[in-house]
Amino acid sequence: MIQIIGIGAPFGDDAVGLEVAQILAIQPPPGCEVVAADRPGAGLIDLLDGIEAAILIDAVCSGAPIGTVHELSFAELARHGGRFVSSHELGVAAAVQLARKLGRAPARGGMLGIEVAAVPLDAPYSFLSPDAKRAVPEVLVRVRRWVRRLTYRFDFAQSA
Repeated sequence: MIQIIGIGAPFGDDAVGLEVAQILAIQPPPGCEVVAADRPGAGLIDLLDGIEAAILIDAVCSGAPIGTVHELSFAELARHGGRFVSSHELGVAAAVQLARKLGRAPARGGMLGIEVAAVPLDAPYSFLSPDAKRAVPEVLVRVRRWVRRLTYRFDFAQSA
């Protein structure tokens, strides 16, 4: 079973991971379970525990152009995840790293990060900006590509 986890908060562009999860949940790829995780923090460790493979989808702020899609294996996330700013209490990179150290993370998978502008925590709106929304179809295609790779036990570290 592959777990697809859309991560975010329902505020502005930070909701992009949740948006992708909601779309995928309508017709999940075969062999996948889709979860929308609203600011999971340390709860991400529980979501990763006991699964074969995972694809995480989240908004990131690294300074790249808005709408850029970043692909990172779990190993790359551990090495380079600190360059991304997270609005979550425990960032995705730190939660994955902790889950790996505790032996509670799947061996295979990674994260698709969608570059967004910084989202104020008190944002009065709940819609995605046009730039973030334009990245959603590309992320959906990449998720389905990753599912095929994970289904055939492809190692992301070899391709990245």
